Amino acid sequence: MATRVVSEVQKINSAIADVYAFLSDFSKIGKLIETARQMGAGNQMPELADKIEDVRTTVDACTFMVKGVGEMGMKIVEREEPKLIKLEGDGRLPFEFQVWIQLLDNGPYDTRLRITAEAELNMMMKMLLKGKLEKGINQLAEGLAKIPYGYIR
Repeated sequence: MATRVVSEVQKINSAIADVYAFLSDFSKIGKLIETARQMGAGNQMPELADKIEDVRTTVDACTFMVKGVGEMGMKIVEREEPKLIKLEGDGRLPFEFQVWIQLLDNGPYDTRLRITAEAELNMMMKMLLKGKLEKGINQLAEGLAKIPYGYIR
């Protein structure tokens, strides 16, 4: 049974082309995660820095260790420039999931972002994970809205 979670819409103060170029390339995201980890607790993403380690990326895929969960991986399976990036799990988790990152150009330096996640969870897993998924997807969307996309290359 599919469980769907949708984030709140977030405003990003960057051009949609810059946001899409960054989010559609896991190697750029991997560099940002590694930088956040190296900066430690004083950075703007302490939860990320504390929970994720051993990040390995290519343009289309990433794997990483999440403390308390284990190794996870995702791959980009669809890109629709500049408005959609579709991700899927790489089979390391005991359930299948998809994530859609949707972008909307709302004017110069005003990009709107929404994340939708869908996971195939049995009833017990749904009861255990739905609240955490909702919280995690909203935290991810909020975190992505804080990235200075125009300054990252």
